[in-house]
Amino acid sequence: MKNFWPKLFKSKKFKYYKLSKNIRKSNIIEQSFNFAKIIYPDLTKKKFKSNIKYIQKNLQIKKNSSVLDFGSGNGSFLFYFQKKFNLKKNYSFEISKNLLMLQKENIKLTKFIQTSEKKFEFKNNIVCDYSFCLSVFQYFPTFRYALDVIHFLIKSTKKRILIYDIKDGKKKSRYRNIVRLRQKLTNKEFQKKYNNLPLRYYPKEFFIKIFKKLDKKYKFNYQFLKLPKSATDYDYGYCIVIKK
Repeated sequence: MKNFWPKLFKSKKFKYYKLSKNIRKSNIIEQSFNFAKIIYPDLTKKKFKSNIKYIQKNLQIKKNSSVLDFGSGNGSFLFYFQKKFNLKKNYSFEISKNLLMLQKENIKLTKFIQTSEKKFEFKNNIVCDYSFCLSVFQYFPTFRYALDVIHFLIKSTKKRILIYDIKDGKKKSRYRNIVRLRQKLTNKEFQKKYNNLPLRYYPKEFFIKIFKKLDKKYKFNYQFLKLPKSATDYDYGYCIVIKK
């Protein structure tokens, strides 16, 4: 497996860092959206607001609580919830050193942890109220990595967990074709472009099997949810909410 995400953000011309320095507005939602748009240029404010609403609906974050964001990118969502709910202690897990440096400029009261793209090192001393993992499961290098992350989140979180946008293993062929057509790529061009990315897909049975084992130790409930219609390719993915 080639080193894909860190390499993407190692450039000395790191434009995300430079651009974010110029974004300073008083409105929380505006500022958070502008940070998110740096990483996701096709994102609209309407979609961003819908995502915020969906996350809060399923996590029910309370004031003065603690939150963990796994695969946090430049921290736009963590930034929003930290300011909105006056979060006292946060954890940000991200593979890119440059993106973590960017987060440190903007997010307070947070422990920043750089992860490895090859193997997830289990953290035993972390406890938080809420966790979310947004649109990153498809980029995990192995199914074992995904299993370790799930185990870690369930062990470390006291109240609720949201895993957002898991690509449905039963719709893999249809989804890949949709992405290829949307980007106007031939089959050969698509394979070349995504050759070094996992683009991992998960049947729901994968999670059900894991949850049966972990529930004996941690005691929790879970629910599979549809993606909101505002999400890109909402029909090809799903979400999981875990409640303790």
